[in-house]
Amino acid sequence: MIQDTLNARFEGERFWVLADITNHSYKADKKIHYFELVEKAQSVNAITAKMMGKSWGGGAVRIEEFEKNTGQAFTNNLHVLVQVSVDYHPLYGLSVSVLDIDSNFMLGILEQQRNATLERLVRENEYIQKAGDGYSTYNSRLQLAAVIQRVAVLSSSSSAGNEDFRHTMQHNNFGYVFQIDDYYTIVQGDNNAKLFLNKLIEIYNTRIPYDAVVINRGGGSQSDFLIFDNYNIGRAVAKFPIPVITGIGHQKNVSIADLMAHTHTKTPTKAAEFIIAHNRSFELSILALQQNIVIKSQQLFHVHHKELHELKNTISRNARELMQLHGEELTLTYHQIIISSRAVLYGHQKKLILLAHQLAQEPRMLFQQQKNDLGNIKNSIKNAASEYLRHEKLTLDYQQKSIKMMSPQNILRKGYAIVKSGGKIISSAQNIEAGQGIEVILRDAKLKSTVKEKTQYDGRETDL
Repeated sequence: MIQDTLNARFEGERFWVLADITNHSYKADKKIHYFELVEKAQSVNAITAKMMGKSWGGGAVRIEEFEKNTGQAFTNNLHVLVQVSVDYHPLYGLSVSVLDIDSNFMLGILEQQRNATLERLVRENEYIQKAGDGYSTYNSRLQLAAVIQRVAVLSSSSSAGNEDFRHTMQHNNFGYVFQIDDYYTIVQGDNNAKLFLNKLIEIYNTRIPYDAVVINRGGGSQSDFLIFDNYNIGRAVAKFPIPVITGIGHQKNVSIADLMAHTHTKTPTKAAEFIIAHNRSFELSILALQQNIVIKSQQLFHVHHKELHELKNTISRNARELMQLHGEELTLTYHQIIISSRAVLYGHQKKLILLAHQLAQEPRMLFQQQKNDLGNIKNSIKNAASEYLRHEKLTLDYQQKSIKMMSPQNILRKGYAIVKSGGKIISSAQNIEAGQGIEVILRDAKLKSTVKEKTQYDGRETDL
């Protein structure tokens, strides 16, 4: 009766409802979606209504089209606009069947979320400003290196797009050589934004002077690109101190990461072509500068060659005139030098003859004087040596007698003794106590004894 009553009431009825998806599951073999549609209160997060739901056949096809159009997977926590019919089964109870889903409604929600994120980025970060239809960020205001050579690439390890990027860079038509460092991470799914952000921070912490950071991703569904609309990633790209070039492969629109980056391109291949074109532009400017230098050099050479030719003729003419003028002066000077040289040579010749006679006499006198001096020095050395040896002999005799007088044998013969304690000679009884054994060495014997008594002694009996 309940089934008949509900079927009679809702048969042929279709309703468009707004609801959130929860408890979603999908049976791929039967292509059936199972879920719950819930309605939440506006002021609090409490559920005000809930209904079991399912979708198969045409409804499942419409859900598949929805995922393709929006890029958003049909899953939990989606706020959707769906067309449903009411069903009741005596065993499974009351439920609704999703017959259609509005893709435009979801695209509107995603766009609202994207716009809200962009507004928040501008509002909360002073290095991000709205500029016409685009955005001016710290990163976009960075100056690209004249030549991009060292590149850090953020991409998935299995990305075909990254392989296209590397192939294009390494097999460019101009023979440019690049150093490409890969930093692999997950580049899809908004829930992986933290992993992506950590990898970007890792690039910064390496302190490697990269010329650019390239974010690569191949094609995919729209939902795969939601990570690039993440607030934290957008902010990090906007303030990153190395120019960021994006090649995300997002053909339909531009992500927030694209807007915050220095340069965005549609695909990884386009990103590689942009870098190659940038370097080619620099090379062309150098080649153009080289050509201008060659042209200017030729022009200057032509002008100065003409001036040099005229200057050469002037110098040649003036040189001939000067040579003729100074030739006559040199001839006159030559004759004067010859006459003066003869007079000078004659005068010096006379002086040399006189000096030769003087030098012939002086060596004999000098030799005799030096001979006499050497004899005197010899006698002085001989006398001094004899006196020194005699004095030193007397000193040695004295020291020998002193040593003999102070030798232990001589002291022992005079009645003195040597006292040892513990095998060591002692001169003081400071550490000797009564009852302690000592050794007394006389001239002709060693006595071992024990101290019976210890009294103080002032040493006056032997004081000379």
